Amino acid sequence: MHEPEEDSGSDTADRYEYQYQVAARHCFEFDSGELQWVLCEWHTDYILSLKDGRYVLVSVKHREPNQGLWTINRLCDDGGLKTLCTRWRECRTPYQTRLATNGALDRDAKRLSKACARSELSTLREFARDFYAKLGCQSSNDALEFLLCLRIESELPSRRYIRAENIEAHARPLLARSKDRRLESSNVYDAVVDVVRQAARAVDNKRPRAWTISRFDSLDSNALLEENIKKRMIDGARVAASIELLPRSGPALLQIDSDPDVTVESRLSKKLRRGGIGETGIQSARRMRRSWATFEAQYSSPLPHEGDLVDDLKTRVLHEAAMAETETFTDSSPYGRKMLAVLHNKLTPDGIGAAPEIPLDRLHLLGLAYQLTDECKVWWSPEFDVDSDGEVGV
Repeated sequence: MHEPEEDSGSDTADRYEYQYQVAARHCFEFDSGELQWVLCEWHTDYILSLKDGRYVLVSVKHREPNQGLWTINRLCDDGGLKTLCTRWRECRTPYQTRLATNGALDRDAKRLSKACARSELSTLREFARDFYAKLGCQSSNDALEFLLCLRIESELPSRRYIRAENIEAHARPLLARSKDRRLESSNVYDAVVDVVRQAARAVDNKRPRAWTISRFDSLDSNALLEENIKKRMIDGARVAASIELLPRSGPALLQIDSDPDVTVESRLSKKLRRGGIGETGIQSARRMRRSWATFEAQYSSPLPHEGDLVDDLKTRVLHEAAMAETETFTDSSPYGRKMLAVLHNKLTPDGIGAAPEIPLDRLHLLGLAYQLTDECKVWWSPEFDVDSDGEVGV
C-alpha cells in the first residue's frame, strides 16, 4: 500500500469540486428575483437564466499559484476564451458570457477585463483586431461582438479557501434574510453544494443517453433531451427543498462550569466583587463565561474576515457595556450591580442586532461581557490594580 507516484485523479476531482462551489454561490440568490435557474454542464460549466429572458454562459477556471498570471494568450487557450466564444455562437449569442477564475491577471489582461466591464469600444476594438484569430473568429468585428458580451471575474478565492469564503459571503447572509436561527450556515452551504454536485453529475455523458435516462414512456429524443435538462437544472424550489431536509437546532445550550473549585481568584471575580456583585453573581458569571467560550469556538470564522461574527459580537457588547457604565458610573461607591441590571436588559440578540441565523442566548452575551471583563476591557467599578491582592488566575 505504498503511496502512488502521482495522483492526477484527486486533482481533477478537486477542480470539479471547485467548479461546483463557484456555481453554488448563485444558488443563494434565488430570493432576489433576478436569477431564475442554474443549468449545470450544458454547453459550458453552467448557464444562468436571468429575468426578462437573459442568459449567461459561465466557464470556471481554477489556477494554481505556481502557474503564473493570466495573459491574453493564456486566457484564449488555457483560459478557454476560444471555447467560450464558440459556445456563445452555438447558443445564438446570448446576453453575456463570463469567465470566473481565481487566477490573477497580468497588465494587458486586466486592461481587457476593465474594458469588457465598461464596454469601452475603442479598447475592445484594439483587442479584437489583435486577437480575433486566437478567439477562433473570422474577423475582428466578430471578435468585438463577443468581447462586448464578455465579463472576466478574476478575484475568486482558491479551492483551499472557497468554502469558508462562500459561507461568510453567501450562506450566512441568506439565513440572515430568512431569519432562521435554527440552521447552521455550514450545513446549509454544504447542502446547496450537494445540489449542484448532483445536477452536474446527473447524466453520464460517456454512456448512450437512452440507456442512462430513458423510461418506458419517454424514448424519443425530444423527451430525453427535456429529461436531461431537468436533471441538470437548479431553481429556488430545488434549493429550498434540500435546505428543508436539514435538521433544525434549538437554542444553543449553556455550558456548566467544569472546574468549579477555583483556588486562585480571577480578574473577573476581583472586578465583580469590587463592583458590589456578591458570590452568587460571581459563580453565575464564571459559568456564563465558559458558555461564551464554547460558543466562540463554534462560531469563529475559519478565516480572518472583516465580517467575522464573533468579532462583531465583541464590538457590540463592548459598546453596550460602555453605555451601561456611562449610565451608572460613580466615583464614590460601587456601581456594578446597577450596571449589571442595565446590561441584563440591553444584551439581547435583537437588542444588539446580532445575526438572526445564530442560536444565540442573552446569557451568551453576558458571558461575553464577563470574558471582556477578564481581559480588562470592561470594568464594574473605578479602575484599580487587579494584581495587587495576590496572584491572578485566568
